[in-house]
Amino acid sequence: MIASLVLSVVLGLVLLGATAALIRRKRGNLTSGQARTAGPGAGRKALESVALGLQAVAGGRVSGGRPLPDVYTVVHSGRRLTLQLAQADLAAPSPWTPDVSGKEWSLDPADLRRTGATGDRPAHPYSLTVTLGLHRGDRVLVDLAQLPGTIALTGDDDEVLRLAQALITEIVSGPVGHLATVVLVGSATSPPVTEGLEVRSPRLRTAADREEALAHEGGTPPGTVPSASAPGTYARRLFVVTAAQFRDERWADAPLRPTDALLVLGYITDAAWHIGVNTDGSLDTGRLGVLIDTHTARLS
Repeated sequence: MIASLVLSVVLGLVLLGATAALIRRKRGNLTSGQARTAGPGAGRKALESVALGLQAVAGGRVSGGRPLPDVYTVVHSGRRLTLQLAQADLAAPSPWTPDVSGKEWSLDPADLRRTGATGDRPAHPYSLTVTLGLHRGDRVLVDLAQLPGTIALTGDDDEVLRLAQALITEIVSGPVGHLATVVLVGSATSPPVTEGLEVRSPRLRTAADREEALAHEGGTPPGTVPSASAPGTYARRLFVVTAAQFRDERWADAPLRPTDALLVLGYITDAAWHIGVNTDGSLDTGRLGVLIDTHTARLS
């Protein structure tokens, strides 16, 4: 009787251990793709591939005498890099391949190095392309310069600040945004906005008010080539203001360039683009239509 009881207990423990191991394996399989993309090293490598891919677009189109396409989103899924264009375009420069609609171009990131697409290619005009987060393990980036009007981050205050800080940091320190300048204006130059920025860069500027911010021209590095949307320059500017300052200084009427972007921290009624930051880390991107399960501030 006692031997049978002991045997039953042992068998039960073995079954529990096997079940736990199976659950761990299943969880690992479900999250392995996300982990490969989300890790700091993998994230930097993905951004380097994005930068090389965008340089290949600029170099190929300029050398072929064609205008540059407007890139809406970039998706890096590990073995595939995909551009979604604002307008259909079948003339994708090598190593990019268009789909049948011409709205998407894709490539294997390894092809960028095999074909000699390196950092010495012409500069690209997509330097406000930044990671919003992950969708099913794929890194999703959006070119903020392609979002005309005001972009408002709304939701939990702490999550909004974390996301804004992550976006700013990636632009001024990552390989994609090397021709972009971020200007923090007024109340956005003080804690708690700045205390979460662990980056120092000459491309991160501050301004006391709207007038001073708009007076900043931004540099045009030597060797840049003209773009269709901003002849003679690839410089891009992202202005960051709080909702209160947006209203007080009438930023809705600010004379921004077509290649500028305006990011507002907090809710405003007349934003062209609302991005809601949820407490679970997902984003509600509204009419932008981009699906994000985990926003970029939660990847590090």
